[in-house]
Amino acid sequence: MELQISTLWIERLLKKPFHKHCLLGGGKYFDPYYFPVAKELEDNFTDIQTELKGLLQRYNDFAPFQSISPDQTYISNDDRWRMFFFKAAGVNFGRNKDFAPKTMAVLDKHPEVISAYISVLGPYKMLNPHEGPWSGILRMHLGVVIPGDKKCTLINGGEAYHWQEGKTVLFDDTYEHVAINDTDQIRAILFLDIMRPLPQPWKFINWAILKISRLFPYIWIPYFRHKKWEKQFYKDAK
Repeated sequence: MELQISTLWIERLLKKPFHKHCLLGGGKYFDPYYFPVAKELEDNFTDIQTELKGLLQRYNDFAPFQSISPDQTYISNDDRWRMFFFKAAGVNFGRNKDFAPKTMAVLDKHPEVISAYISVLGPYKMLNPHEGPWSGILRMHLGVVIPGDKKCTLINGGEAYHWQEGKTVLFDDTYEHVAINDTDQIRAILFLDIMRPLPQPWKFINWAILKISRLFPYIWIPYFRHKKWEKQFYKDAK
């Protein structure tokens, strides 16, 4: 359930100025510690990993991403890319957040974090090459369960990064990128969307687009699909 508005003229109009005026400059990867949330996540990693590993016991009940967001079928069309959402495009999933109170205590202090979810790649899974849909955000990943030795890899704009447990990475996903799990175990990360740091008036424009994006079918269709998934996930809850 990402901020996908790449089919709209507004993304084509704003991509260049958003890149040009980004306070982090240009590049494919950035220093994650520009955002205080990165250090806080790493400092609290033991608690965060414990909470998220607990949730991963129900990995098979997580939704394949394309079943929630059908526009993602070109990236993955099987059940080996699964998600568990805490928030998406500024919309909170309160019941899900209750599974990870310590994790959310960190994230909820940072309003620039507009999406947060567990992203799981199954064994020997590779996502097809793709580009992020909206230049108004950057991606941050926290490695939660990273098997193998440099066997789990993000390749963004031709530059490789190997996920590490307890470490964050910040990147611009509007470059073509792929994600690879070349092991026989699952790879799990905490996946964040963070508003791209911009000066005014670009910052105002970016936040305004976030607000109106909830009216787009790409947002509300996945929202209602998620609600349907919740009924199954929580069917045994009292």
